[in-house]
Amino acid sequence: MELTETRQIQDVVLGILKEFDRFCRSNGIRYSLAGGTLLGAVRHKGFIPWDDDADIIMPRPDYDRFVELYSRNEGRYRLLTYAPGEEHWYVNCYSKMEDSWTMCQDKGFMGKHFGLNVDIFPIDGAPEDPKLQKKMCRTIVHYKRRVVHRQKPVYSLLRPHQGAPLAVIQAHLHSMEYWLDKCQELLHTYDFNTSKYAGALCGMYGIREVFPQSIFTEFTDYEFEGVPLMGIKDAHTYLKSLYGDYMKLPPESERQAGHHLQVTLQEPEES
Repeated sequence: MELTETRQIQDVVLGILKEFDRFCRSNGIRYSLAGGTLLGAVRHKGFIPWDDDADIIMPRPDYDRFVELYSRNEGRYRLLTYAPGEEHWYVNCYSKMEDSWTMCQDKGFMGKHFGLNVDIFPIDGAPEDPKLQKKMCRTIVHYKRRVVHRQKPVYSLLRPHQGAPLAVIQAHLHSMEYWLDKCQELLHTYDFNTSKYAGALCGMYGIREVFPQSIFTEFTDYEFEGVPLMGIKDAHTYLKSLYGDYMKLPPESERQAGHHLQVTLQEPEES
């Protein structure tokens, strides 16, 4: 069955969030709704009406523990994560929790196929010096872009709008694992527990997502589609940094999903 309505996709993503929340609470793992998902919880008590995905952030110790424990799961919900030295098509410095009963093709993700999913980003320590914070964020973006370019064949240089040719060439001078390992090494430079500043440094907001570390140590429940889900207590400081006047709705012309998804739902046959 093809899922053509945003609400249908949201219902599947909500199922992932419920499973994620259940597992984290039962194992004493901290997490927070993030980005537009936390904004949706605060402003709409659920999904932003036109949104079709969800984001989670987790302090690095909790993230690592979650990945270790949930990677063993072989049921409907599965974890996609990069592990050095292992063969896997998934190459990112953050993880995804997918619904394996769905098949999703995101036209903006290199044509890869995977289930509808929730993005899970680690919160890592950051330096105290604002200049070093910005440098760290820029370097992580540099590595992430090389990972993207490395997935493109060299002949893509002949196509328009494929990125700066020198960047693509540089990316192909090293393996995919090289760029991912460089990114992981940098993300682990500052210990979360002992750092005064921290953020989801491999996310999309860069320096705007760096805060005093204490903001990521206090959590509360937010109503989300009638379900209590966890979020950082000081959502205001976080959302203001990311979106400015976050309670103000964007113009109608901007109320559209950021992805271009083709999704099918196929429940497994009973044996």
